[in-house]
Amino acid sequence: MNTEVLFTEEPIFETERIILRRLDMDDLEEYYHFASDPFVSERTLWNRHESTEDTRVFLEKVQKSFIEKIAYRWAVIYKPEQRLIGRIGFIHLDEIHSCAEIGYAISSRYWGKGITTEAIKEVIKYGFSHMNINRIEGRCNIDNLSSARIMKKVGMKEEGILREKFQIKGEFVDQIQFAMIRKDVQEEIWKF
Repeated sequence: MNTEVLFTEEPIFETERIILRRLDMDDLEEYYHFASDPFVSERTLWNRHESTEDTRVFLEKVQKSFIEKIAYRWAVIYKPEQRLIGRIGFIHLDEIHSCAEIGYAISSRYWGKGITTEAIKEVIKYGFSHMNINRIEGRCNIDNLSSARIMKKVGMKEEGILREKFQIKGEFVDQIQFAMIRKDVQEEIWKF
């Protein structure tokens, strides 16, 4: 696995509807608008951003994880509006085991439009083709059927239930574990 390429190339992806580029401090206002959406954070480990200060603190953590080369997050820019509507990234990189965990969040206004699927495909493709990752994982709450559908749609396989994996907003929550490994990838679909 080659994580160095990710941090030196800082890849930008463009599809028909979105641009993925590195999330940075200049995104504070637009990220706050997205992260203050109460529906987005309702069942997540993170709390709704109450102020731009919350967003500044988060973005500083994002920058620190970039400098330390432990995680990489892209801003999801919706091209028709030229607006940041979410984020996606490798939220954990494990070079020893050639594994990365993918995470994402999109503004509720854009749910159900296939935008997250577009974004995940680009990140997965890059992970396998440029970073030489062997395994890409993702998880979602057991009741998050939309997120589970997205991971299945891009070819990730359900591996099982992680019982009471996280305590979210005071409640222990089961998570569904998904993964895709290099030998699962069909070249005619992914076109490396």
